[in-house]
Parts: sequence; C-alpha cells; structure tokens
Amino acid sequence: MKMNSALRGVVGVLVALAMAACASNRDARGRGQGSDSREGAGRAGHLLIIGGGLDDDNRPVYDRLIELARHSAGSAREPRILIATAASLDQEANSKGKTESILAYCPTCRIDTITRETPTEETVALVDAADAMFFTGGDQKRITARYLKDDADTPESLAMRRLLARGGTIAGTSAGDAMMSDPMFLTGRSAEALGIRSTRTSKGPDDDADEKSTRPPLGPRIGKGMGFLPWAITDSHFFERHRFGRLVAALETSGTRLGIGVGEDACVEVDLATGDLIGVSVADSLLVDAGGVRRDGLSRSNLRALVIQQGARVSLLARLESSIPQPPPRPDATEDHPIVEPGQNRQLASWRFFLRAQQDTSTVNQSTEHRPTPDHPATAQHLQLDGYNQTAWPDGTGWSIVEITPATNHADH
Repeated sequence: MKMNSALRGVVGVLVALAMAACASNRDARGRGQGSDSREGAGRAGHLLIIGGGLDDDNRPVYDRLIELARHSAGSAREPRILIATAASLDQEANSKGKTESILAYCPTCRIDTITRETPTEETVALVDAADAMFFTGGDQKRITARYLKDDADTPESLAMRRLLARGGTIAGTSAGDAMMSDPMFLTGRSAEALGIRSTRTSKGPDDDADEKSTRPPLGPRIGKGMGFLPWAITDSHFFERHRFGRLVAALETSGTRLGIGVGEDACVEVDLATGDLIGVSVADSLLVDAGGVRRDGLSRSNLRALVIQQGARVSLLARLESSIPQPPPRPDATEDHPIVEPGQNRQLASWRFFLRAQQDTSTVNQSTEHRPTPDHPATAQHLQLDGYNQTAWPDGTGWSIVEITPATNHADH
C-alpha cells in the first residue's frame, strides 16, 4: 500500500518522536549511574581494574588478563596485548617492565606499546589489532588529555570502545584504574573531599603524587574520565590511602550510586555483557553503595559496603535496581582499629575495618547469614582518621552499614 506525501510526513514525525522518547528513557534510567551512550560503547568485553602496586608475581591477575586475551584472539593465533603508557612519567621504563611481566606468563604473546607520542593513525591501528590493552600507572589526567579532546571522544578512544564492543579487554593499574569511570578522580584526599579541613600542613601518604597544595580546596576533585565502566566510579590505592571518604563524596556530588575501591595489588573484573563484578586477586577490594545515603551537615549515614574477595561475584545491575532496606540500629559494643604510622598497618586497619564490619564479629559461626542474635550481638567497628571517623556494623545481608562523622574539633571552613 502506498502512502501520500502528507501521511508519510506524519508517520515520519511519529517515528522520530518515538525514537526520541526511547532515547530519553534510556538516559533517565542511566542518569547518575555513569551511563555512556557514546559511539563504540557497546556492552561487551571485560575490564580488569587494578588498584596499583601490581606485583610481578601476582599470577591470578596476569593469568586472567592472558586468558581473556586468548579468548578474544581465538585458536588461530597467539593473543596481542597492547601496553598504553600515556599515564606514566617514564614511559620507556613502564613499557619495558610491563612487557617483561606479561611475557613471563605468556612467552608467545605479541606485545606492542603506544605512548603519548604515538601518532593517531598508528595508535588506532594497534588498538584495532589488539585483543587486550593494559594501561600503566602514573597520572590519569595524562590519559584523558591524550585520548579525549574537549571532553569528547577521539579516533583513539573510539578504537578502544570498539575493542570492548568486539569482546576485548581493557586493564589498568593505579591511574589506569582511575580513568575507567566517568567521572574519574583527578586527585585529592578524603578529608577535604568530605568538606573537612585536614589537620596536615604538609604532603602526606594519603596524597596523590601530583598533589602539591598544603591547603587544597574542599569537595571531591573529579573530572572527565574515559567512561569504559558505565555503572560506577572507580578508585585506586583504596585501603592504603583511606579513600572511602573521597569515594563517598564523589558519589554524592555526581549522583552516582555505586563506587569500586580497589586496593594495592588487588584486581576486580567487570564483565560488561552481564554487569557482574568479580574478585580476581587474593587482595580485596570494596563495593560501595550510596543509594540510601543520608546527610546531616558533614555527617553521612546509611552507606553500604561489601568487601570483594577473590572469586566473589556481584551483579552491579541487580544492585542498581535494588532498594535500600531500613538499617538496623548501631550496636552498643565497639571495636577500635588503631592506625600505626608508618607501615602496612595503615592498609590493614582500613581493610580489617570493612571486613569485620560486614560480619557478626562476636562469633565465628557465619551460617546464620551474618545476622546477629541476642546471644551473639553485632559489634560496631570504629576507625579514627584525619578529621573524621568511620563507624560500621553488619546490615544483616552480608553487607555493612557505614557512617562518617567529622571529629568534634573539625568543621567546614
């Protein structure tokens, strides 16, 4: 049946309106969750998010990178892994070191490298030929400065999105972790991100390498990231630098519900096709849910956290669709986690705080789904940090409830 020109015009308008409505609905569902509708951002492929300090002997992480690359390459050839050194100050040393590390686990893998200076045409060709990419550490702002232009995609970043769309893998450590999300962290420490002035007047172990200010601005310091991960904000060096506070502040400011804090020598995988978050390394990471956060001045309550251990699998998509239950009251009993400087105790205190908080710490019997009983009440965990306190206890579902309160002698100023 043929339509006259007027009818065809009406139908065209209706189709256009329907398509616009669908796009609007997609945007509404994704808003606040780091959704990314840019070209090449197909929901396929894998991300390996490494919190920094990746040891050469971390076999689970290297094995998983190579396994994913082999799967993408198929049986006809050896996998091609592309190292991207844009974040690194000494690009040559980082390329050499990472090439040697990968070849130790896969001597037949083909390893290529792209630097900040590699021309666009060559970069695109190497990305299009790769089965996996590995971003080295340094400063994540160097990555976005090289591969985004005016906060928009470039031929290089579109090639990276094509790599994911065809089932490839993008891995990154430290700065290569931070750049995965959009927004991403530029720099900053937790106290100032939360609006609390730090007591320190000189650079400390919580600071990024590029942080030179002794009185940084208040609020989270975030900006445009590569946006490979559509559902969460990522952070690195998480337990070692006490970055829970700055991740919470970034989630609040951006309207994003989920955050992933990855510890040093730790790695989580995100399967973009399923939305699953998977623990890869022996070292742990943390999934943070700010969907039910409550504010009272500088205090935050009803935050949820889950330690991601090796082999754990959590659906980010299911979590985003879930409601936040009413929290149980804070227990009367409290366990303190003192921090001893310097040394590994900094990391252990923060990590143990979250791990014990999601358990019924009064008993080793976890068969009751972490639900405290009158005979075995829960214990609140307490961690005193620079200018603020963290308190956490089990929520009864395997997660913990976390509160952040400013120290009594601190205020927003």
